[in-house]
Amino acid sequence: RPKLEPGAECWLTIRFRLYNSTLWAEKGHEVAWSQFSMPFDTPAGPLLRTENMPNLRLKESGKEAIMTGTDFSLILDKEKGQIVSLKHKGYELMKNGPILNVWRAPTDNDVPRMAPKWRSFGLDRIEHQVKTIEVKKVSPQAIRITVAADARAPNFADGFNYKLNYTIYGSSDIVIEADVAPSEKLPPLPRIGLKFTIPEGYETFTWYGRGPHENYWDRKEGAQVGLYSGTVDDQYVPYIKPQENGNKTDVRWASLANEEGVGLLVVGMPLLEVSAHHFTTDDLAKANHTSEVKRREDITLNLDYKQSGLGGGSCGPDTLLKYQIKPEPVHFSVRLRPLSKESSAMKLSKQMIEKTG
Repeated sequence: RPKLEPGAECWLTIRFRLYNSTLWAEKGHEVAWSQFSMPFDTPAGPLLRTENMPNLRLKESGKEAIMTGTDFSLILDKEKGQIVSLKHKGYELMKNGPILNVWRAPTDNDVPRMAPKWRSFGLDRIEHQVKTIEVKKVSPQAIRITVAADARAPNFADGFNYKLNYTIYGSSDIVIEADVAPSEKLPPLPRIGLKFTIPEGYETFTWYGRGPHENYWDRKEGAQVGLYSGTVDDQYVPYIKPQENGNKTDVRWASLANEEGVGLLVVGMPLLEVSAHHFTTDDLAKANHTSEVKRREDITLNLDYKQSGLGGGSCGPDTLLKYQIKPEPVHFSVRLRPLSKESSAMKLSKQMIEKTG
């Protein structure tokens, strides 16, 4: 039994390799593997107490709220209810987000039956409206922002009511809690999650979850849990007809970093589905051929509570019921944290934030 650090987990991976060379593969070729989560009890990760964090400064106007701490600042647009700037040691980490995201570029399997249902309820043209916003300094080291909004297509009665609670800490951690209530009349949903726009330059995408290839709720048994890394461009899967691609499931944490090692860490509470691309969902949905998809400089980062399974609708049955997202209320949380070149994403991900207020 290995000695485990607080907050760690242990996986046993068994690999089966050829003992001798054959006509079809060389000696040592892997023919099968299996992976097991070991039932070892480990203490929780280190607790960050609010009272031990640096103080935050808050400045408000009618249009925005500006929060400043040690080596970081955050600007929230009150009209949109979104972060429009997150700076760390002078580096701009975010252009905007989070925004509720319920649409995906239909896959080949979605096209025959599910995609028409989604479009019939306007899920491909959702508009957002902030109803209320409250900014409150709950302690010298923590600020709470509550945004209540709805999202629906123009002239549609059925849509989503949602609330986002941001807690910004003096440690530079940002905890986002989302409560989403879909209309009961909606069909099974493409996804429920949050979308962010990250500026160019943060091209190293690293994640601790299933990989290294894309995987989905009903397509993940062939993807091992592990630590993976590549460029954002590497995550794109060039299907002949552009569609949703590059998703990663069971993600504990993920990061986007630049060449200096500065970037943004996202931590699931406990798990997320994550994708990062130089394309938006609309770019993929509107293109008929891969050559029509034009690379954007900005990065679209999707942090999903859940994305619908793929099923086999293009030539067989639809997504199984157990892998569909029912239109019912959900609650999920994610933690954001700026990264420095001297930071360890793995260690930061294990930290626990003391809830305040």
